[in-house]
Amino acid sequence: MRVHVKAVMICLFILCSCGFVKSYASEGDVFLKILLEKGIITQLEYEDMKKDIKDADKSQHNIIKNLDIGAGITMIAQGTINNEANKPAENVVDANYSADIEFSAELGENGEGFIAIEAGEGDGLPDDEVTCFWGVNDDAGNSGGTVEVAEAWYEHGLFDDIIVFSIGKLDLSSYFDTNEVANDETTQFLATGFVGNLAIEFYDNGPGMRLGISPVDFIELGIGVQVAEWENINDDKFIITELGIKPEFGSLKGNYRFYAWTNRAEHAELIGLKMQEKGYGFGMSLDQEITGFLTLFARLGSQDEEIYENDMAASAGFALSGSLWNRGDDVLGFAYGMAHLSSDYEKIQKASGIKTEHESHAEVYYNININEHVSITPDLQVITNAMGDDDSHTIWVAGIRGQFTF
Repeated sequence: MRVHVKAVMICLFILCSCGFVKSYASEGDVFLKILLEKGIITQLEYEDMKKDIKDADKSQHNIIKNLDIGAGITMIAQGTINNEANKPAENVVDANYSADIEFSAELGENGEGFIAIEAGEGDGLPDDEVTCFWGVNDDAGNSGGTVEVAEAWYEHGLFDDIIVFSIGKLDLSSYFDTNEVANDETTQFLATGFVGNLAIEFYDNGPGMRLGISPVDFIELGIGVQVAEWENINDDKFIITELGIKPEFGSLKGNYRFYAWTNRAEHAELIGLKMQEKGYGFGMSLDQEITGFLTLFARLGSQDEEIYENDMAASAGFALSGSLWNRGDDVLGFAYGMAHLSSDYEKIQKASGIKTEHESHAEVYYNININEHVSITPDLQVITNAMGDDDSHTIWVAGIRGQFTF
């Protein structure tokens, strides 16, 4: 009988240590006390098993506590107005969705691991329907319902995070040319030219590394290196360096980022089609709180006019908190931007009989917070001189976005 009861007790101990009956840990302790009082187990066995159950429960709790999981779904529908005036284009209404799951966990005292999995369907309003430099939907483009690991990296901090190093499959735009007001297509502006600077030739997410150094709280230096593909990782590097200054004026925070980059892949020149080794550019991204409810932003970028259709891109705008009308979690955003034509691209267009003018883009959105997990955003964009064509008729793009987070 003693062996049989002991076997039952051991089975209970195994279940508790595996976490299957974790919520009954206190009941397990009561059960062990009964076995001790009945003389089925010794005091030493009781102490050992109690400690093992406690350690297993703590370990299980730490694993769950250490792992952060987040998920989001973005659904967008957009339609054009007056697009049919630019023959052979037509007015269209398209939709797309994207979904992502993110896992992060502390790895040791100063390390962090991160994995982002993404999927989606629908191209939104693609280039053959709304042709412009600026783009109208930075969330679209993943058609076919494919699932991919968008990011997978390890990050390590040294000297109280004065130095931070990241390596793996990276999205360098998450570290460089960022902006508090215009950087997230799921909650802020939708147009690509407001999510990031058009005058930077980032690679898609891929193998890379990033080093950040912050000797004092208000200064950060960063350098990022990335390659185009996993094969031949020594070729065609993209390199960017950035100086970030983060002043505070009382309670009002600001971010002033200045950067330079080079893309070492071979590029064809716009005129003559001569191959040259690299592209390069410079830029800045600024955001500044003006009051507790108003934040301004601006971006400016310049790149090589011999190989890029736009030698400069500029944008500016604001985000206004709904606290002014007793909707503190709502945000009203407005932005205006211009894609400046390079002189070589203008020569090509004029040779084809096209009267050129720099493309401009305006966007206004209102993010309505339904609750902490759901927001709905009406969005309106206006495009003039699309693709630098002065004869292009003004295009309006009306849309609505739903964002659901878990």
